Amino acid sequence: MQGGSRMLSAAALGRLGLPGKASAVPWLLWLWLLVPKTHCAQDGDMRLAGGDTANEGRVEIFYGGQWGTVCDNLWNLADASVVCRALGFVNATEALGRATFGPGTGPIMLDEVQCTGTEPSLASCRSLGWRKSNCRHDQDAGVVCTNETRGEYTLDLSGELSAALGLIFDNQQGCDLSIQVVGQGQEELALCAHTVILRANPEAEALWEKPGSSIIMRVDSECVFVARDFLRYFYSRRIEVSLMSIKCLHKLASAYRAVQLQDYCGSLFSTLLPQDPSFRTTLDLYAYAQLSGDALLEERCVQFLAWNFGALTQSQAWLSIPTALLQALLFRSDMTVPSELSLLQALDAWSREQGISQREAQVLLEQVRFPMMLPEELFQLQFNLSLYQDHEALFQKKILQALEFHTVPLWLLVRYQGLNITQDAYMPRIYTSDTWSTLVTASSWDQQLSSRKQRKKYMTQTYPYYYVKNLSNGYMNSPYRSFQTPEHPSFLFKTRLVSWTVAYLPTVQSCWNYGFSCSSDELPALGFTRSGSFEPTIGYENRALMLCKGGIVVDVLDFPGSKTSIPSALGTNSTRGTSTFPCTAGFFSTFRMAIRPFYLSNMTSLD
Repeated sequence: MQGGSRMLSAAALGRLGLPGKASAVPWLLWLWLLVPKTHCAQDGDMRLAGGDTANEGRVEIFYGGQWGTVCDNLWNLADASVVCRALGFVNATEALGRATFGPGTGPIMLDEVQCTGTEPSLASCRSLGWRKSNCRHDQDAGVVCTNETRGEYTLDLSGELSAALGLIFDNQQGCDLSIQVVGQGQEELALCAHTVILRANPEAEALWEKPGSSIIMRVDSECVFVARDFLRYFYSRRIEVSLMSIKCLHKLASAYRAVQLQDYCGSLFSTLLPQDPSFRTTLDLYAYAQLSGDALLEERCVQFLAWNFGALTQSQAWLSIPTALLQALLFRSDMTVPSELSLLQALDAWSREQGISQREAQVLLEQVRFPMMLPEELFQLQFNLSLYQDHEALFQKKILQALEFHTVPLWLLVRYQGLNITQDAYMPRIYTSDTWSTLVTASSWDQQLSSRKQRKKYMTQTYPYYYVKNLSNGYMNSPYRSFQTPEHPSFLFKTRLVSWTVAYLPTVQSCWNYGFSCSSDELPALGFTRSGSFEPTIGYENRALMLCKGGIVVDVLDFPGSKTSIPSALGTNSTRGTSTFPCTAGFFSTFRMAIRPFYLSNMTSLD
């Protein structure tokens, strides 16, 4: 057979005793039908792929004309058994996740599958629905099947128990325990319960440990609305938590020692904070954390507000920020704000609304980093700020120090003024103005170079070798940005610019394209390089902001070298770290790069 062809000629068919050319097509069709696994698959059909043997592999399911995979969220032995039995095996011995048999291709067809174990296909089980998933293929589910019997068979209907117990509570009949929910000294809600059910739940011990047929639950009036759901949780051991209810449920769980619910609510705080762009929820939880002494929750709230300080100052919630919280925010160098001037202007508006004392205002003004404002901005403060009139002496002192920083060479300030350049006042925060940052999105490339002709001209000039070798083959297509910043915030360096480039690196090939060395474990990543002026007394602590939908900052990364790995937007089973505050979008596609120059304190040239 020439060229490795497996087609049979008409003569060959004749030698085999098969019909000639005129009837070859029907015979070939008949032969094709005899080949196994070539019939059209039906929606819900399943198969295993990637395994070393026929009884194991990645689960793939057919829908809408193509094969796809299943996400390992909630994946368990009952789900795996459905697959194995549908494929002709007796049982499933293992339900595996994290792409044990390698990542698949195509769409992820199902997520959060919940089978009872008796269904004919995963398509018959509960799930989020076809092609509804935030997973990636590193979470593909797998199974190991067996034909061995266990000698016993189990009918498991325990999944229905939660709903049945919940209905018992909802009916409010046959109770032997009266519960009065009281807010601010008055009875707000009358419910009843069943002691035998409460005693079966260790989390409900605080309710039944005291003898008697009646209980008074004292709760804050604002939390009465969750009391019924809280009590029902002791029956069904299931509860829905939302932005509106999380604080009250955490409060009740803490008061009545429902440890598992308390821990669950605690773990959800970080997840729910980014879901309220008005910041009202964050401020409410901050106040609750202070009252309850929850230091971890307090730090979560402060961290979230610091990373989103610029947006906070533009919200209606800004003018109601408590003084103690504002002071805690101003202390932080990881505050994200357009500029130090915009911070001072927001502080001025806040002080007018709050009517704070001169002493309180002075404490806050001491935390403003005046050297991070340019001379022309410093000069205009006397005309634009109401705070200036009440604190003229303080402003003049701070402005003079800032002007020295901007006009006197560093070595003179260190030698003759004893300037401590490591003080916070001389260190930039994370500034997001165009002067110090740039935005990188999935469409950055198209925004920069709108036509193919522009793209070709730019790349052949900047990366002639890579264009010829890689771009022409379609490899050079990941988002890329170049921008310039001053070398340092000091006015002495205003005209000395540094060029920066940042590239989104989704693959090892893209790393090579942009001159980075990457391993697959590091990806996706952001690569960062600079060129131009190199001042030996200046260093950089650059930051990458992970932006969720609406521009909310949910994580801030540093650059230990020339690149930094992008965290997972949501908690997964993978080894990659998760962002500090989860992003419900499921992945990151927008980033802001911020440049943070600072004077090096260990340079001998400063001595």
